[in-house]
Amino acid sequence: MYVTGREQLTEMSAKVGQRTHVRARLTFVVDRLVGVAEARAMLGVSSRTLRRYTAEGKLPDRRSPGGRRVFSVVEIEAILHQRGKAPVGDGLGAVVLYGRVSSRRQAQEGDLDRQMAVLRNRAQDRLVLGEFSDVASGLSDRRAGLRRALRACLVPEVTELWVTHPERLARFGIGAIGQLLSAQGVQVVSIGEDEALSGSAESELVRDMVSVVTSFSGRLYGQRSAKVKALKRCIVAEVKT
Repeated sequence: MYVTGREQLTEMSAKVGQRTHVRARLTFVVDRLVGVAEARAMLGVSSRTLRRYTAEGKLPDRRSPGGRRVFSVVEIEAILHQRGKAPVGDGLGAVVLYGRVSSRRQAQEGDLDRQMAVLRNRAQDRLVLGEFSDVASGLSDRRAGLRRALRACLVPEVTELWVTHPERLARFGIGAIGQLLSAQGVQVVSIGEDEALSGSAESELVRDMVSVVTSFSGRLYGQRSAKVKALKRCIVAEVKT
């Protein structure tokens, strides 16, 4: 967030005589500057449309001290008023969509696409700031899509993070994630339309259990050892029975 000031001369009068007196009333107007993501959220447009606005002179951009493109909130709100639309913060706020599947096979079979389609369909009447997804275990803390989704939730206009099921966000630690987001004014919302789309919930659980065993046993025996492979086979067999 950046702040800039503009001094506007709003009133001036002069007396002509031996001495000239000028009386002026100065008003200091504080204007907040926001980055690309927040400007998009406020206007409800894509990055491409935002660039077009700048090229057309409709919404000039500036450069922050770090070289990032920033925009004037006053100028953004002027565009919104021209449209007859109130700023996003006056309504329900923007949402972020997140989906995840555990394997590439699930992604290839369309499970992830169906997940995201359900989220988009439910968010038709809401401003969507961003859509993020991962093909990775719910136990992984290295998911690029999740990290980007959480960063997007830091934009002040965002009020909700949507998933089809809480376990899409994470297998463990969902409560901690929810509490951290709540401190930012963001609520995790599960729309509850996941199981009919995701195929076998059991198969995902097996993959996550194998990930845990592989991680710990790999440290003891090595990732390619016969003992690790035997443990994996036992887990799969046990869960299926």
